[in-house]
Amino acid sequence: MRRNLLLALVMVLAQTVCAQTIEPNMKWGKPTDQELTMTEYPDDKDADAVVLFNKLDVYYGFIGGSFKVYYVHKTRAKVLKPEGKHVADRSIVIQDNASNGATKEVVTGLKAVAYNIEDGKVVKTKMERTMVNEERLDKYQKQIKFSVPQVKVGTVIEYEYHIESDYFYNLRDWYAQSSIPVLYTSYELAIPEWFEFNIEETGMNHLEKKMSETPLTLHYNGGSETILAKVKTFTGRNLPAIKGDNYLWCPDNYSNKVTAELAGIYIPGSVYKNYTTSWDDIDKQLMEDDEFGGRLKKNSPFKADIVAAGIPGIADKKERFAAVWNLLKSKVRWNGDYAFWGQSASKILKNGIGTNADINFLLINMLHDADIEAVPVVMRTRNLGILPLSHASLKYLNTFVVGIYLDANTMVFFDSSAEDGYLNALPAKLLVNRARLVRKDAPGEWVDLQASAQGKETISIIAHLDANGLLTGKKTCRLYEEAAATLRHTWREAKDSVEQIHKFQEDDGIEIQEYNTLGRTNFSPTMDELITFTKQCDAAGDMIYLNPLVMVPFKNSPFTAAERNLPIEFPYNQSETINSVITLPDGYVVEEMPKPIMLKFDGITVRIACNANGNQLQTQLKFNLSKTFYDQTEYQDIKALFDRLTECNNNIITIKKAS
Repeated sequence: MRRNLLLALVMVLAQTVCAQTIEPNMKWGKPTDQELTMTEYPDDKDADAVVLFNKLDVYYGFIGGSFKVYYVHKTRAKVLKPEGKHVADRSIVIQDNASNGATKEVVTGLKAVAYNIEDGKVVKTKMERTMVNEERLDKYQKQIKFSVPQVKVGTVIEYEYHIESDYFYNLRDWYAQSSIPVLYTSYELAIPEWFEFNIEETGMNHLEKKMSETPLTLHYNGGSETILAKVKTFTGRNLPAIKGDNYLWCPDNYSNKVTAELAGIYIPGSVYKNYTTSWDDIDKQLMEDDEFGGRLKKNSPFKADIVAAGIPGIADKKERFAAVWNLLKSKVRWNGDYAFWGQSASKILKNGIGTNADINFLLINMLHDADIEAVPVVMRTRNLGILPLSHASLKYLNTFVVGIYLDANTMVFFDSSAEDGYLNALPAKLLVNRARLVRKDAPGEWVDLQASAQGKETISIIAHLDANGLLTGKKTCRLYEEAAATLRHTWREAKDSVEQIHKFQEDDGIEIQEYNTLGRTNFSPTMDELITFTKQCDAAGDMIYLNPLVMVPFKNSPFTAAERNLPIEFPYNQSETINSVITLPDGYVVEEMPKPIMLKFDGITVRIACNANGNQLQTQLKFNLSKTFYDQTEYQDIKALFDRLTECNNNIITIKKAS
């Protein structure tokens, strides 16, 4: 009894100390009492987990006549809330060329341990081999996934692994931050004196930097030589979490990061070898690759079908493209995955399903058979981060879309994952501002896919208000491009039409009497939504309280945080126009007509105006967003605009019986 009381007292004292400060523990395999008993992270009390210690050491070796690079990873983390158990599920992506086994990366020394306090004792649980799985991602990459066992709230986990890489010329980027706060992190890079690197450091937080030297022994042909290695160390302390939200595509873009690009190697007595790669080099490499450039040269399996259907003779190229796409859609469907390399056409057609890359290769071949010039436009999807400006590498590319020439000067874009879209109406994930058009007989070219993307809605509401406050009316909405794709997607994903219509009713505060769409399944830039509805407004005596917009587009501001340390990224340019005409009951008038409202800030304009014309109340809202990126320094202006916009959208007008 006395012993349990003392243990409880120690834990309380440890928690009290922890609430004040946490010191990094550099001892591996021995979590401290402070780490084991802490219940929250003082610098971020909402954090569901915290990285207590993270270290990456990178160094070079010379084996079998070739350089290798070695990575040593060590991580310790603490689970603070049930949601924080995600830190126990990890993955390691390695380079492994399926067609060239001589050049690869190998993971060794993988082990993980969970530490828990049970009945006053520290219980250590090791990860079993059965909790490690390996899978191939594509022709160049594998993924090793592992899970730390016995993880719950309060668990401290440790894991470590080594990577031995033949890709000594292509170092991995190092990120100091993650989706949870980081107490301590360190990156140590030892570069042989014969190597010339371009080091780029980005990020908003301070990192300590140190330089030193250490001997490096190279072994070859039974002999050895010792040279110097320059050691660069980057250390971060108490770094905040970088969390994504609906207005931030890739948090890693804004994390503290170190990128090391090998520029060249000079071995005394030998010639200098330049390793700097340009995007022109990447273009050439892709076009010479049998599984990329080679795929673009082939005829499609449907050439005879295309000719028999008379598709090459369709004069309008947009209509000709639509005919090709509809034919392809009837043969194969998207499996929900994005990829860069494709399977063989025969395999895709046999399974009737494939990645966007699988289907895009087929689409390009079919377009060529239909006499439409089409080329791949390679990219990194928005959720994985922007392509680096300082250096080029194939490893950053993870998919491509199809660029289609309507004429010599006009190109439009399409992707087979755009199941509900149209030309230039791509999924928002693909709307990058820096994608690369790759061509065989012409230089590559950078293109901005965001520039051509637009979501637009024009809404007309005609309604009649009776003396009891009941609105009866019709809404006609025409949706264009991205907006049309969004509504099509909503309906395609809906499990039940009755349930979906009920959701529309709840969102707009109406009762839907009749619901119809036009062009919902068409391959078209537009579709229409037609709704007959009623809406009960508040009424008391001779007063009726009415929102003249009827169906409020901006009920709540998406920007509620007092401060924001990260940029705002909208998915695409947007515009919305609402024209509402409400016929008032006989003998009723607007008590006080609201004044026109104009809001404006750098690419965002809003205009709301009401007026009375006889017994009709006419209201117009125009919203236009022509910019998709705002720096964090602009957050307060954006927040103020949307706060005011939602306030105006929720304004109620009083309708009263004339005296």
